[in-house]
Amino acid sequence: MLRARLHFLAATFALLLCLAGLCGAARAQVTSDLSPEDLRANQEIDQKFVDAHTTLDTDMIMSLFSRQPGIFMIGPTGILYPGRDQIRHSVETFFAKLVTMTGTIDKVTYMREGDGVVAYGQVTYHRQLKGQPPDTRVVVWSDYRIKEDGKWVLVFRHVHWPLGSNSLPGPEPAAKAQ
Repeated sequence: MLRARLHFLAATFALLLCLAGLCGAARAQVTSDLSPEDLRANQEIDQKFVDAHTTLDTDMIMSLFSRQPGIFMIGPTGILYPGRDQIRHSVETFFAKLVTMTGTIDKVTYMREGDGVVAYGQVTYHRQLKGQPPDTRVVVWSDYRIKEDGKWVLVFRHVHWPLGSNSLPGPEPAAKAQ
């Protein structure tokens, strides 16, 4: 009886710890000098970006970008994708390689810059590429947003995989100068 009760208490405690961790992960660390209304709208952009990766929804990602012809994205491998067509093609190509992908926004900063907003942050993605084992990618991003027809949209987005935070091996350390 005592052993069963101890197991129950240990299992309950472990469950509470897991739930506390999940709740903490769901609340990203946010730094901002925006009005509450602008903050909510900009947070929505970031959440929709993550959600689009979960649902593999290219149209959702494209809806977050400005209609201006000069928009661009720099992908995590450093490739520049200028314009809507190239951005769309890069997203479709990436999504075609995925089995699943979920993400959690870890932290984000929003800074007013003139009429726009500069944002940068970090997301942890758990993904599985077709034919590959699941992996985890920590992604950092920066972007610039403007208000277009009353809605905040992206003008550019730069996404990067920091080598030290990912499941891929990093480069060899540089030799020390003599």
